[in-house]
Amino acid sequence: MAEDRFGDLGPVEPRPEPGPDRSERSSAAQRLAELDERDEREAREARPAGPPPRPRGRYMWVVGVAFVIVLIVAGLNALRHNGGALRGPEVGTKLPEFAAPLATGQLTGDANVKQRRGQSNQLGAEPACQVHLEGSINSCQLASKPLVLAMIVPGVSRCERQLDVFQQMLRRHPGVQFAAVVSGAKLPKAASMVRSHGWTFPVAVDRDLSVFNLYRVAVCPTTVFAHRGGVVQSTSIEPLSERQIDARLPSIGAS
Repeated sequence: MAEDRFGDLGPVEPRPEPGPDRSERSSAAQRLAELDERDEREAREARPAGPPPRPRGRYMWVVGVAFVIVLIVAGLNALRHNGGALRGPEVGTKLPEFAAPLATGQLTGDANVKQRRGQSNQLGAEPACQVHLEGSINSCQLASKPLVLAMIVPGVSRCERQLDVFQQMLRRHPGVQFAAVVSGAKLPKAASMVRSHGWTFPVAVDRDLSVFNLYRVAVCPTTVFAHRGGVVQSTSIEPLSERQIDARLPSIGAS
């Protein structure tokens, strides 16, 4: 049976006049208000305490690191069980088109991976290779020369070292376009990486991993070698030395 909250106010005695005087009405109202406060307090105490607030910045950083680790492990497992299916674009096909902000520019936003009119996109209103916004780069521009393109995620030392190797090779191979896509990082993070390493080749920012997925990447670094015009000649899912890259350059029409 529900609690008779009004019973706590005591019995009502007969009055010689039609109703209670003002002081008694005030006292009853006060006691009723006290009962309301007591009920609210007991309800609050009965509810289980929620988890303590988490520091958002640190939590998101931990989630990001965990994501990178899971991504690499998942990629290695996929390669082991699927015969190397996730090795980058298929050899003999044209590079999937993308346009993305440059780490050295001021343009922000997700990459455009629109291959044709009618598809959804992020950066620009046209298909990817028709995007020519200041502070952006597209894959067709990169493929105007024989192309060596590395796909990496931030925070993995062997991936960043691969781009250091690119930087060391630039002067010896002016006819080759070295470039990189940094996936899973926002512009400030990618810009900081470029400055700290002194990379002077184009570095595109793929903050939502749309280019990463478009290029079927599962291991960092994944490096794509393409002929002028963008036809894929080979891919690698291992860090490559200068000597190893030099050996592959003739096959894409470079020396």
